[in-house]
Amino acid sequence: MDLNIYEDSSLLADGKDLPHLSGPAASIRQVLAAHFVRDCPHIVEIGGHIRPVTGYLTHKPLSVLSVDPKTPAYEAAELNGHPCRVRHIPRKFQEVDYDYAPGSYGLVLIGYSLKPLGSREPLGQLLFSLIDNARVVVIEYPPELDRASSQVPAIVSRPNLKVHCSIGLTLDDEAIAGSPFAKRRFYVLHPR
Repeated sequence: MDLNIYEDSSLLADGKDLPHLSGPAASIRQVLAAHFVRDCPHIVEIGGHIRPVTGYLTHKPLSVLSVDPKTPAYEAAELNGHPCRVRHIPRKFQEVDYDYAPGSYGLVLIGYSLKPLGSREPLGQLLFSLIDNARVVVIEYPPELDRASSQVPAIVSRPNLKVHCSIGLTLDDEAIAGSPFAKRRFYVLHPR
């Protein structure tokens, strides 16, 4: 599987990437997420933008689904030389059907910044069902982003989840240094 499409520097020039998250330290978010979902047979990612967690996974999942309106569409039958159903779907997460057994998947929310879809709010039955039924939830966001900082507490405080770890990150890449997006918050949540 060739995931070099996500390292294409021309994406920056075309304005398709987030320049403030294009430096070398930014990928630590995906590396950490991949570590914490390494025991999950299925990976569901909401919000991978143009750099889904897929290329950072080192284990042998059965499937990987990454959903983001800006991710390039992609399908493959293997990952890292092993059978795996890989799908990158360029849609809002509210437009996709999820059919996973409870406890069978890791849910990854890197760069959390979910928006409504019409009358469907991001914090609703669909997202809470995905969160509540995941084996592990990884969420990362910039606390200075009002949309994220107003929604993440409702996720972290779900009664059936406990915080496994919480990490404060500072990305000192030149492209992001001094911006409010340099400071990041990373949570790993497990079922109680």
